[in-house]
Amino acid sequence: MEESRVWISNNIARDLGLSDAPFPVKIMELKDLLFDFFRDAQPRDILVIPFIREYQKILEHMKDRGIVGPVIIYSQGDILLMNAMELASQGVVFIDTQRFTRPVIMGFISFLQRTQSQHTADKVVSPEPRPFKATTRDAAEIKGIFREVMRNRLRIFVSCQFRDDLPTLTATCEIIEMAGDVETRLVLDKFNPQEFVGLYTTKGNKKPLNGYVTLGGENLGFTLNMIHSVNNRISVYLPSSIYEQKRKSFRVEPDPKEPIVLYIRPKQGPTQSSRIRDISEGGLGLSMAYGNLERGKAYPIALKLPRTDIILGDAKIVFKNAEKEMHVNYGMSIDFHPSDLKYIRTYIFKRQAGILASVRDLSI
Repeated sequence: MEESRVWISNNIARDLGLSDAPFPVKIMELKDLLFDFFRDAQPRDILVIPFIREYQKILEHMKDRGIVGPVIIYSQGDILLMNAMELASQGVVFIDTQRFTRPVIMGFISFLQRTQSQHTADKVVSPEPRPFKATTRDAAEIKGIFREVMRNRLRIFVSCQFRDDLPTLTATCEIIEMAGDVETRLVLDKFNPQEFVGLYTTKGNKKPLNGYVTLGGENLGFTLNMIHSVNNRISVYLPSSIYEQKRKSFRVEPDPKEPIVLYIRPKQGPTQSSRIRDISEGGLGLSMAYGNLERGKAYPIALKLPRTDIILGDAKIVFKNAEKEMHVNYGMSIDFHPSDLKYIRTYIFKRQAGILASVRDLSI
């Protein structure tokens, strides 16, 4: 039998009072812990780390190394995630210390360690080759991607702009069937919000749906053309192409009557400001006349949300593209303290509800 080890950061170990662990354990500073974990961990070792923004990269590295985990993410407050079910299917467990006592958490870790140790040592897990490319027009590859999405019951994001003067409404759903003689159709179901199907059926005018899904650590984007809508389900044609979706988080567009203003300080010159075009927990997009922000560079920023004080953080330029009339489009990844990030998270959920109400009240 191969005994599973628990790799745990020293801050969490101190918080749990883990001085005499009832299981094999490695306790180290987080940075050193991750380095040694990827170098020495066995396939069924367990990783216990605090919530960090780079946890998706950690999952990708684990998959590439053939480490199946699980991963326990230890938090001290609620973490709202749009893709919680998808993460759970990848073996990610979020534990909130405000909900569970330390003895319960220790008991849970001990249970996982015993369960993982029951697997025999001669079971060698090799990394699975990724069955897809981030960008493809190959019909067989595209079918393979959507079979994988359906097999893993992954949530996909679909969005529609019902009218040019309204923001985009986004929903999540699942693919429940690949239909047709040669599997040329997808049947979408389990929408959240459920109203999306009825609104799209009555007011969408069969507009194409823009969609994306996270598979194997990659964000894959596509366009879905509608066939029909029956019984709260939407049938669409299999897309003809897949492209790499740069946006990794659910975004909303601010209300023009209540704009979000970004203030950014370049390396030289005065602070620049602009209304943003869209925002997520991890990034934002905007267009501004100032064109001297450098791609790949980080800058201090301040963000003014509606009915919220200004919050301070940093932004890294990940996309830059000049357009007409001397304006530049920017895509930025943003970094705020967790206590400030909650304001952005709250705004996103409230704004999505406002967009839904706008489309619901739309008369065409």
